[in-house]
Amino acid sequence: MKRDGFEQLIYTKRRKVVEIVLNRPDVLNALSIQLYSELGEAVAQANADPEIRVVVITGAGRAFSTGGDLKQGSTVNREAPKLFAQASQSAIKQIMDAEKIVVAKINGITQAGGLLIVAASDLAIASDRATFKCPEALVGLWEPYSPALLAPQMGVKRAKYLLLTSDTIDAAEAERAGLINRVVPHEELDSATEKLVERILAGGPTALREFKRMMNERIADFDTDIIIDALSSEEGLEGMAAFAAGRKPTWRE
Repeated sequence: MKRDGFEQLIYTKRRKVVEIVLNRPDVLNALSIQLYSELGEAVAQANADPEIRVVVITGAGRAFSTGGDLKQGSTVNREAPKLFAQASQSAIKQIMDAEKIVVAKINGITQAGGLLIVAASDLAIASDRATFKCPEALVGLWEPYSPALLAPQMGVKRAKYLLLTSDTIDAAEAERAGLINRVVPHEELDSATEKLVERILAGGPTALREFKRMMNERIADFDTDIIIDALSSEEGLEGMAAFAAGRKPTWRE
């Protein structure tokens, strides 16, 4: 069923704020090509609305997002790597290039592409139940967003640790590392986010827009060919197939 033209997310406008809810809770809000595309469209729609000043992104259920839908990736046609690369890049770029301030409201499990949405957002507030992980290497995949976005926020060594070990960190560690701004008790996440939004709205719209623009223009454009190469590689195909089958991948050294 479509809501405001969207099938896999919920778009709600309240005065000067749009809330976007990633709405595939049965698969922990895994990012299908469609959901990535709808997220980019939703942020663009909010950015084009002169009444809106803040966009909040969150997830339905117990996850923010576990990242790319790998089961989809192992079965779709040969054009899928290009379509996935384009959709994911568009969503991340829409968040970063939007004139509106984007806040990630992190309600739970956050991995891979979900973590990149958080990193691309301007501010991030998390439930104390949230966890963070970069599991791409476990399925033989790589992408350009993590090196570009995580290292400036967390520092090179912390970013490398997440990418090279695929370890999980909790919300308190994510706050200490600089990935998120604040951790609150789960039951206070909504009210704390509302207070954060009110603080943002107290600032001058042009001042906020210019601060965001000047900080984000330092980040280079992403090369989608990197994602296409990863999804099309022998290693990536084996990793996705293993994930879909519930087995360990067999790597060729």
